[in-house]
Amino acid sequence: MFLNLLTLGVLSLLEGRFPARRDPGQRPLNMAIWLVNFASASAAPLVMGAVVAFSRRTGLPAFPVDAWPPVLAAAAYIVAMDLGECLFHRAQHAIPVLWRMHSLHHSDPCMNASTTVRHFWGDVLIKALTIWPVAAIAFRPTPSTLAVYVLISLYHYFSHANLAVNYGRWSWVLNSPAYHRIHHSREPQHYGVNFAGLFPIFDVILGSYQVPDVTPQTGLDETPRGLFQALAWPARSTPGRSAAQGVGAALKAPS
Repeated sequence: MFLNLLTLGVLSLLEGRFPARRDPGQRPLNMAIWLVNFASASAAPLVMGAVVAFSRRTGLPAFPVDAWPPVLAAAAYIVAMDLGECLFHRAQHAIPVLWRMHSLHHSDPCMNASTTVRHFWGDVLIKALTIWPVAAIAFRPTPSTLAVYVLISLYHYFSHANLAVNYGRWSWVLNSPAYHRIHHSREPQHYGVNFAGLFPIFDVILGSYQVPDVTPQTGLDETPRGLFQALAWPARSTPGRSAAQGVGAALKAPS
């Protein structure tokens, strides 16, 4: 928690001084959502741990990571987790019920570092029952590997930051604020691209890579007006423009 807050604080200062855009965001709401979601986020490792323990008792197959060098084993787990996150992210834009939840994340009028924690509370629990156990079962990460992954995950705050940071011709190597802003763009030509969390090479392979050559406005036509609306976000009567950006967008070939 301390590292998360420290990272958010530093990036918020940088965003105030060097913003990519000066559009109004919803930082207080994002932080309120994060605090409410803390309970489900805390429960997720317990659920995932129970699933992994059960799989080991039943002898489900796994990669022989015990015989691998620790660095290689950790790298394999991190890459597997990022691939799982990328595939799940695509599913969130292609499956209506998942998009109704995920669109809360996209509804921030100005993508910034605090947007990283703006998620519907059910998203974490679904991941804890799907992609996270699969990666843990297959690669059986050690506590040190998990600690490294948690530290690396802090990078997501940077990739969401409202900063004009672009890796140019190397944008396919590592996610950046410019790269991820294209994914959050309001512009129809940007729908269905740049899903990767850490490694855009997955977008290259899956045909959803787009060069970050502009700094578009982000957000949806609708956004929650308070914490209660955010917590009940999927139950809203109409998804509005979000349907255009979400359902089916993951299958859109980049122009």
